[in-house]
Amino acid sequence: MLYTRYNNSFSVPLRPQRIKAKSQAMPTQLIALRLSQPQFLLLIGTLLVLFSAPALALPTPEITARAAVLMNADSGEILFAKQPHTQLPPASTTKVLTALVALERLNLQERISVSARAAAVEPSRIGLQPGEVLYAQDLLYGLLLKSGNDAAEVIAEAVGGSVPGFADLMNDRAWQLGARRSRFQNPHGLPNEAHYSTAYDLTLIFRQAMANPLFADIVRTRSAGLRVEASVANNQRWRMVPVYNSNRLLVSYGGVQGGKTGYTRRAKNCFVGEANRGQVNLIVSALGSANRKALWKDVSAILDYGFAQYRLTRPASPVVLNPSPTTGSFSQGD
Repeated sequence: MLYTRYNNSFSVPLRPQRIKAKSQAMPTQLIALRLSQPQFLLLIGTLLVLFSAPALALPTPEITARAAVLMNADSGEILFAKQPHTQLPPASTTKVLTALVALERLNLQERISVSARAAAVEPSRIGLQPGEVLYAQDLLYGLLLKSGNDAAEVIAEAVGGSVPGFADLMNDRAWQLGARRSRFQNPHGLPNEAHYSTAYDLTLIFRQAMANPLFADIVRTRSAGLRVEASVANNQRWRMVPVYNSNRLLVSYGGVQGGKTGYTRRAKNCFVGEANRGQVNLIVSALGSANRKALWKDVSAILDYGFAQYRLTRPASPVVLNPSPTTGSFSQGD
């Protein structure tokens, strides 16, 4: 089931902390024009047609994703949707909500210890060892760039006391945001039959997360180094762990502001992110693309379609002198 450019059944509030450009008044010189009555009526009719014209009739993007949504981040208008409310496994796009809950509840300068359970979680992992210590802010970089499932569980235990306790907080926050067809059982998105979301819900969650300046900064960062200390008692012994962003669009699609990838064998390839062109900010989500190459093609096609609604063409791709490893194989949770 496919929809394009509609808003009636998807009514969402204006995005927080977004400043919209002021509209400009019509030039007063028009009033002074000397027109005959027929000319005046023709002018008024022409203006009415121009300003009430529907969006451009553009070809609908052909995508492999099972579900997708494109939202205007400022107004909440839906510009494109395919199966927007179908409940699907979101893989590591789950970590957007994990980061949002953590940012709202954690002291970023808090030092957090790694449990044996968190260190043993299924990949992808940063490679944390039991007893090691990280600052909360470093854990967030590891969560969103490396997509570390170990970082996700460390955060969950620190904020919620346990993974189930943190999942309750996630579900409460999702409900508050209007993401009411989602259910989260863990902080990383590893397979669980009772863990699901929708393309529409993910756009709502990402929209709120991007209102947090640190989240927005992290997801646009291409690489970082995490300080991992040996123990709570010994912060003099530490190691630096490099992490790289798996969002290829940061280097291939001009205007991308950040995003989060996801993959499991069941979920296939997933993505949620934001791009800007001119004064237009668009959020795109895609769930279940056939493979990683198809995912980038799907997301790019959806964004191109959305920006074309505003008669905005794609700028040149960013110039990358020292590209970080944003391609390659992906393990579950990436």
